[in-house]
Amino acid sequence: MKNHILFLFLMSISWSSVHAQDDLMKMLENETSNEKKKNDYATATFKTTRLMNGHSIENVAAGVLDFKVSHRFGMLNSGGYQLFGLDQATMRMGLDYGISNRLMIGVGRSTFQKQYDAFGKFKILRQSTGGKWSSPVSISAVSTIML
Repeated sequence: MKNHILFLFLMSISWSSVHAQDDLMKMLENETSNEKKKNDYATATFKTTRLMNGHSIENVAAGVLDFKVSHRFGMLNSGGYQLFGLDQATMRMGLDYGISNRLMIGVGRSTFQKQYDAFGKFKILRQSTGGKWSSPVSISAVSTIML
């Protein structure tokens, strides 16, 4: 009887090692490597389309209209009489629209010298990994006019 139990025990150990499951992650990796690799683009590098007084490399998404109010204080050291720069503050209100994920346009007006402005921004090169045309950097071109 002991021999039968020992035999069954040894068979169960050897049977499980023969029919062990394959590594699921390895199976998934093999499946994705067989497919054609696509570019994985970097997103939200600067989190917004503006960086201080200038443009960043980010665009609004296609079909999105973005209303921005930019407020700039005057000199803070002017004291309480000028309300620490609030009396000399300037403001710009503008609308930015994404024509595509790579092209956006915008218009705006500033209280500084009552200026009107318009711009167009195009992403020339997008940072990406994988795929045929990967790039380590992003490059955008901006053209602005002002009246």
